[in-house]
Amino acid sequence: MKHKQVQPQEAEYIDQRHETSAITYESLLLHVRERRRVDLENEHPGRATNINALSNTTRSLTAFMEANGLSNTENVGDELVGTTHWDSALKALGQDKTAKRRRAEMNVRVRPWAIKLIRASNVMYDGESFGERLYRFREAAGLSQSDLANALASNGRKPAPTAINNWEKRYSNPGARNSSYISDIEKVLGISPGALLELLPSSPYRSESHDTGLPRSLQRRITQHLPTDFNERSLYEQDEILAWVSANILSTPKEILEDESTSKEGSVDLSIYSLTRNTRSRLKMGPAHLLEELDEIQKFKTSPLVLSGMKRNEVWGPVSAMKADDELLAFMGALHQIGLPEEMLSLSAAFCPQVIDTFIEWRRKRRGGYTRAICKALSVLEGLLHGEFGYIVQSPGFGERLAPVRGLITEADARLAQENWIAACTHAKAHLTQRIKEVAAVAAKGRDPFEALMPVLEAEAPLNDYYKIVHEIRRRMPDDTYPVRKAEALRGLMMLRLGLELGFRQKNNRELLICPSDRVPRTWKVLTRLKRGEISFDGSSWLVRMPGTAFKNASSKAVNEENTFVLMDQDGFYSEIEVYLEARRSLLGNNEDPGTFFVKRISKRSKTPEYNINTYYEAFRAVITTYGIHNPYTDRGAIRGLRPHGPHSVRHVLATASVKKTRGFSDAAALLLDSEKMVREAYARFLPGQRHSLARNVLWSSIFNEGGDA
Repeated sequence: MKHKQVQPQEAEYIDQRHETSAITYESLLLHVRERRRVDLENEHPGRATNINALSNTTRSLTAFMEANGLSNTENVGDELVGTTHWDSALKALGQDKTAKRRRAEMNVRVRPWAIKLIRASNVMYDGESFGERLYRFREAAGLSQSDLANALASNGRKPAPTAINNWEKRYSNPGARNSSYISDIEKVLGISPGALLELLPSSPYRSESHDTGLPRSLQRRITQHLPTDFNERSLYEQDEILAWVSANILSTPKEILEDESTSKEGSVDLSIYSLTRNTRSRLKMGPAHLLEELDEIQKFKTSPLVLSGMKRNEVWGPVSAMKADDELLAFMGALHQIGLPEEMLSLSAAFCPQVIDTFIEWRRKRRGGYTRAICKALSVLEGLLHGEFGYIVQSPGFGERLAPVRGLITEADARLAQENWIAACTHAKAHLTQRIKEVAAVAAKGRDPFEALMPVLEAEAPLNDYYKIVHEIRRRMPDDTYPVRKAEALRGLMMLRLGLELGFRQKNNRELLICPSDRVPRTWKVLTRLKRGEISFDGSSWLVRMPGTAFKNASSKAVNEENTFVLMDQDGFYSEIEVYLEARRSLLGNNEDPGTFFVKRISKRSKTPEYNINTYYEAFRAVITTYGIHNPYTDRGAIRGLRPHGPHSVRHVLATASVKKTRGFSDAAALLLDSEKMVREAYARFLPGQRHSLARNVLWSSIFNEGGDA
């Protein structure tokens, strides 16, 4: 299509538009001729048609076509029914008297008739944005932006004229709060239902999209899980939806407690009692002497060389050190709540059996039962009291702060710590070991690590069922209008696909480095020192190289010193990796690239785009709650009955799928780079009834094969 006197960017836009169903100029000429004839007959009833008047109108249109290089077979476009191109196209007629008469005829008759004809035929254009289509149909209806807003007011909905202006100019798109207006706009403009709605880009909702009455911090987490018509539903239905979201999205499967329930009224988030090192935190700051003790422990367990005169049997990595520090701060915070004075907050309190027992009972009451979380801090303390390698055993000064406290520390405990340090440590460790075993045994009876995955694990093909989440992410992938949201969806896609492909633990996926295309991959020596793997492209395949030192079970026979994994290019995996790496830049923004495959946006509370154990867990969990869990109120989500879970659950899926497929544990162990014993005990949810059915089917199938129809 050729246009004279059109700006370059406008011409480029016209050339890029593909018209699928529109009115041709040949059809328009016939319509104009018939319309002008009818008008002339109505103006002068009983008289012959004024041939000159009819010719003037049709000739004005053909002259307009000739001036703009338009043929009869071309579709009517913005050069006639738009505004930006219309002015320049009209000027192409010239400036003489005849041209002025024809311009007037085009303005008064031809253009309005063309607009009405197109409006009546509901013409749609491929490549047209929501704003462009809204503007075109509003102009065709002869309504201003204020007129359109007022026309909607009769239904009790009146978006501001500025909102309509922003939509038309593509400054923004309607969010969930305004998207319900669109069907009413379609009715006002007299166009086909869905003609505008189909052009709204796929985008997550904002926290203000629904009126839930909840705090904004909580509403931000649940908005995307509410139906678009939430505000129009009854209060009863709204409460029902919010209850479902709370039970299935916000909460995670918990241990079955003493009263055989999964929750208890008055159950408290115990993290609020923890002490902290962060001066900006809302939690209580740990006293200086306690933080000094914890610093000494960190130094002992993390320094490359053991402190002079001391022994140790293990070195903590950054993640282990952080987790141990958090557990000890939570333990001391609980003791402070129990009644231990601030000046006596010291790890020496662990020497006293009554302190340990009171801590366990305090946690039990607030959680409604014994949970495995109770054992975490106790296990750290137990390691520090090791007879030969424990830091506390090798530091007699810890007992100096111990003094009697009514109900917690007896005089005998304090005297033993000061008079016979080794005996006090031995006695304390024996008590801790006994309590850890007892609590773990009770907690294990009510804990099912597979509960969140039961709909998947009970399926005949667990991997196929779980892979539905990948398809759901693709189906709801935000478009390029929202580059950051799209990058986050692609990152979630990679978390699932890479996790299912490799079967690694969270740490190995989270810390996976990426080799830029313009650089040489890191050597095995470097990767071994870093204890991290690297993903790279060798020209034909994507490879993941993981040193044995990076694995949790580095000493296991299932792991080699150098492990190379070639990713399979199935279901467009390679293409999706490349698309993610391109979109990954949107997540980094102007921040320094940490070099990891997975990155996150920096918020006010985070200092680096690199994930830690907690943020990676939350990111993966968000993928499951957004795309994995089927929501009956929005009809989004891939799997009915699925519950929130973390990245480690991917290993449960792989192990169970492998065991069901092969009827053994060796392949599952090889897939997870672990031992058969570990797979059998920890990963494979292969119920006895299912194994019995398989064995029975094999047995009876052989009998029927031999005996025919016996």
